[in-house]
Amino acid sequence: MVKPLALAALFLLILPAAFARQKPASSEAEVQDALKEFVQAFDNLDWERFRLAFDDTATVFYPRAFPERANGRTEFEKTFKVVFEQIRKGRSVGPYMDIQPRDLRIQLFGDVAIATFHLADRPGFLNRRTLVLHKADTGWKIVHLHASEVSRPDTQPKPAGSH
Repeated sequence: MVKPLALAALFLLILPAAFARQKPASSEAEVQDALKEFVQAFDNLDWERFRLAFDDTATVFYPRAFPERANGRTEFEKTFKVVFEQIRKGRSVGPYMDIQPRDLRIQLFGDVAIATFHLADRPGFLNRRTLVLHKADTGWKIVHLHASEVSRPDTQPKPAGSH
C-alpha cells in the first residue's frame, strides 16, 4: 500500500513540472519572431529596437537613393537615420508605415536563416527583400539586408497604339 501511494505522490509532484516545461521554440518560429520584431520596430520608427535587430558587422543594400553597400553598424545606422527622417516627415506619432511582408519564405541552414519576401508598397513596382540572419547568443540578428525593386510590366502604361 505504501509503495503505490509513494508512486502516486511522486507522479503528482512530477506531472505539473512536466506540463510546465514548454517545448523549445523551433528555429523557424524564432526567426519569424525576430522578423516580426524588426518589422514592428521599422513600422514605428523605434530606433533602439530597430538597430538592435542587426549584428554589428551587418551589410545593407538599399533599394533606391543609396547605391553603395553599407558595411557595418556605423555605415548602415548613418543611412537608416536618414531613411527614418524621410519617412517620419516631421511627424511624432507612429506607426509611420504598415509593412506587410508577402510570400515570406524562410530557409534554415543551422545557425543561419535566409528570409525572402515581397512588399507591395509602391505602385508599379515589386519590392523584394532578402534578410540573412545569424543566431547569436542574444537571438537571431540580421547580418545582411538586400532591398531591391523591379517594375511590374503588368502595371506599366501601354504604349500608344497598342492593344
